[in-house]
Amino acid sequence: MANKPDALTRSGRKENMDDLTSTKHNGSADEPAAGHAQSKPGATFAQIALIGIFLILLMAMLGYGRAVFLPITLALVIGTILAPLTSLAANYRIPHAGTAAILVLGTIALLSTGIVYLSDPVRAWIGRAPEIGANLREKLVIFDAPIEALNRVREALGAAPSQSKTIAFDLNTSLLQPALASLTPAVGQLLIFFGTLFFFLGHRNRLKESIVRFGSERQARLRVIRIWNAVEASLATYIATVAAINAGVGIIVGTACYFIGLPSPLVWGFLAFVLNFVPYIGPATMFVTLLGVGLVTFDSFYQALIAPLLFVGMSTIEGQFVTPTILGARLTLNPLFIFLSIAFWVWLWGPFGALLAVPLLIVIIVIVNQFAAKEEVKLPG
Repeated sequence: MANKPDALTRSGRKENMDDLTSTKHNGSADEPAAGHAQSKPGATFAQIALIGIFLILLMAMLGYGRAVFLPITLALVIGTILAPLTSLAANYRIPHAGTAAILVLGTIALLSTGIVYLSDPVRAWIGRAPEIGANLREKLVIFDAPIEALNRVREALGAAPSQSKTIAFDLNTSLLQPALASLTPAVGQLLIFFGTLFFFLGHRNRLKESIVRFGSERQARLRVIRIWNAVEASLATYIATVAAINAGVGIIVGTACYFIGLPSPLVWGFLAFVLNFVPYIGPATMFVTLLGVGLVTFDSFYQALIAPLLFVGMSTIEGQFVTPTILGARLTLNPLFIFLSIAFWVWLWGPFGALLAVPLLIVIIVIVNQFAAKEEVKLPG
């Protein structure tokens, strides 16, 4: 019995030692945890800074290497849109390289036909540039009074008076030459475009497998596959639907121009089809074009407004009702995102950037949606 208190004492000392040891361990574990928690904001700011530096360098690289990156990006977007055709041809045992060659040759033939068909009307309008400029100056004399009133207001505010009181411009040097210079690619850019398009379509599956293998885990690889498939499906659906709608717009514009009496109605219908791929900027450019052609063709200013106003009404119905209804909620894009995307890519790559703005926005949204949380957030109220 005398040994029991000693045993209890030893056991108590052992428990006290264990408590001290556990306390030391907990203290040493809590200190790094607290230090780690304190280092999180700094780590977050460092990550944000690195991402910002990366984006700035990326924009600088894309802008400086526009001659290379623009045709490559355009070819990848068009190749992604045409990818379902290569998959369909593979079901009939047609090799991807053969389908790619057919699609590239078809694209070249389509572009060549369009250039040959539009060359004569464009050349005729360019030849009439001095006459058209003088005619527009005469028709736009109605704006002399508002400009004169604006000059009086500027003078009253202390600004220097404007020397020019009439609208004067050179249609050839001020409008046509810069537009054609920005829209005419060099031979090297065309080779880069068609070469990238051919090899992307011909070796798409191999490229997809190579990208998927970069993922170290199975979940990461599955996510890459989902992103790839979602991008292809979304781009193909969007472009095919919008192309069909724009074809209807072009047919309506060409028919309306024919009955109104504007020259070269097929040219304006084709131009409406192409420009309608660019939201906001395309319809605005088409409105100005129809107004200019109307001012040159008709003697009355109000008669020249018929075609532009009809186009505005049709474009409003198409943009606000027809396209959202056909595309549905899945591919309906936020107008603010569309506007900002167009502004950014036009600033970076010019007119072709405007053409690529919406497809690139779709790609970005698809990627973000794959990484975003799937749980719906319920707003209060």
